[in-house]
Order: sequence, then C-alpha cells, then structure tokens
Amino acid sequence: MSTARSLFPGAMGPEGFISCFDHLMPEADLRRKIILKGGPGVGKSTFMRRVHAALCAEGQPSTLYFCSGDPDSLDAVAIPHAGLLILDGTAPHVVDPAIPGARDSIINLGECLDEAAMRPRLPHIRSCMTDHAACTRRAVAWMKSACAAARDNAALIASAMDAVKLARLTKSLVSAALCGHTGAEESPAVRPVITEAVTPKGEISLLKGAAPARVIRLVLHPAMDATPVLRAVSRAALDAGMSAEEHLCPAMPGRLLHVGVPALGLLVTTGDALPSEQTFDLQTCLPQAALLRHECALEQGVAAASLGLKRASASLAQAKQLHDELETFYVPNMDFARWQERLDGLLASL
Repeated sequence: MSTARSLFPGAMGPEGFISCFDHLMPEADLRRKIILKGGPGVGKSTFMRRVHAALCAEGQPSTLYFCSGDPDSLDAVAIPHAGLLILDGTAPHVVDPAIPGARDSIINLGECLDEAAMRPRLPHIRSCMTDHAACTRRAVAWMKSACAAARDNAALIASAMDAVKLARLTKSLVSAALCGHTGAEESPAVRPVITEAVTPKGEISLLKGAAPARVIRLVLHPAMDATPVLRAVSRAALDAGMSAEEHLCPAMPGRLLHVGVPALGLLVTTGDALPSEQTFDLQTCLPQAALLRHECALEQGVAAASLGLKRASASLAQAKQLHDELETFYVPNMDFARWQERLDGLLASL
C-alpha cells in the first residue's frame, strides 16, 4: 500500500459532479476494465480493495481513487503492471463498457441481493433517496454561492495586478520548474487530476500521500487565482515534450490548484501542505494601494466563500448519513458467499 498514490476520480462542484473518470488510466496501458454495478452496501469498495491487495501484494505501484462523497471508500483502482482498471460505474458517475468483451466487462454485485426480501422496504428506500438528493442539491447551491464570491474576488485581484511584473515572475517560474529537463516523451499529454475536494469530512487534500521529489510553492493572496501562471508551466512542459498533470479545483470550475510534471518529479503548488525547495511570491505583483482600496470587499468575499464551502460540506455530511441508512436496507440482504465467488472468479481470471 505504501506505493499506492491517492486521488479523487471526481468531486461535487457548483455545477454538479465534476468527473475525471475518463482519465483514470492511460488508454495505452489499459488492457482490462472491470465496471462494478449494484446499489449501496453491496460491497463495491471492498471488492476493489481485495483486488488491489491481491495484485499489489509486493507493493507494486498503483492508484487508489477515493470517493469524495465518502472518503473512506474507493471509487476506482488502477493497477498499471496488470493493465487493470476496476471502478464503480454507478451514479453519479455512470460508466458503461466502451469496448465490451474485448476489454471492458461488467460485474453486477446487485445479483447477490435477495430482491424479494427488499421489496417490502421500497417506501423507506424511496424516501431515503429523495432526502439524499435534496441534501446534494443544497450542497451544490452552497458551492454556487462560494464560487460566485471567489470569482468576484479573483476579478478584483486581476484588475489590480501588475501584468508586466507577473509576466516576468511567470517566466522565471517556468525556467526554474523545467530545469533538469532531459528529453521528450513519445506522446506527451495534459492529464486532469483531482487531489482536493469538498467532502462530508470538510475540505480534504490528498497531496501528502505521494510527495514528489521537487516542490515549488506559489505564495498567493487568499483571493488570488493562479490558474494562468500554473497553466503557463503546463504548456511549457508540453512544449518541451513532457506530460503534465493539472490539478483541478472542483469547487471553482476552471481553476487550477497545482501542476505536476511527472518526468521531473515536480509539483508546482499553491498550497503549503508540502515542504518546498523554492517559492515564488505572486503577492509582490499586487500594488499595496490597490489592495487597500479593495480590502473590505476582498475580506467579505473570502469569508463568504469559506462559509459557503463549510455549509456545502455540512450538507454532504447529511447526504452521507442518508447513504449509510440506505446501506442498512441492502447489507442484510446480500449473499456474501456468492459475492466471494464473484471475487474469486475475477482473481482467477486475472
């Protein structure tokens, strides 16, 4: 498990669920995709953990994709040495086979349910699902509020920015980031990933789980959006023939939080979760007079965005409680001996 990288495959945002499910594993490396189906409590996450434990018993590199709606559960596992991707293909990230049979297949764990025993619980299940959907809608509404405040703030900061100074600093950053470049990759690409998400447990970052060799930190004003600067690093890496990872901010669609260049073992980050070898202070590009002029509006905007995200997290926590309640209808009616047979059959085929 120590060599497993942790990411989110998607997360809730102000426009609904933001998905990276099309980017969990490079197509060139993918030889088999297993899509798990079935309701809550049928053991999809445990199924994936068992497959991972069996195929990575000697610590082979892998990626564990955690569910932002329940950070203790898995939504997917990518195992490159086996060419395997196994994932939860149920809502809100419905996935169906793209190359049925030849590569992709479905395992329906719902077939292990005693449906006759569950039918009398239908009214309770419907009620629980209705309440769960209402909690999710509230979370999205709070995220919209937070996003609007954050975008207003970012616009104020951008209008005050010394563009010439920022361009010089960005050029220096790109030069520092790409030092040590040794050669071009065969098919460089930009890959979106998610390491931060608003969850029922609050805002969670998975960055610490796999610290890169080099970290460059951008120091920002709390209201600043560093996306143009980060994207300059991403584009420069691509132009140099290296793939880049753009870390999305699901709570603020269109915004980047970090950029990684795997070939260089590099992460350019806007956070302080990791120790950095070098820092670039983007606040030096902000004239103090302009900041003072907008000080009150910026403080209010930062507070409004923070409050919106906290309330969104609280709504997601309520949704998680309802999801746990839904599981109580399913778990007692699962035939786990049959579930084990499905797992053993898959492991034998792998």
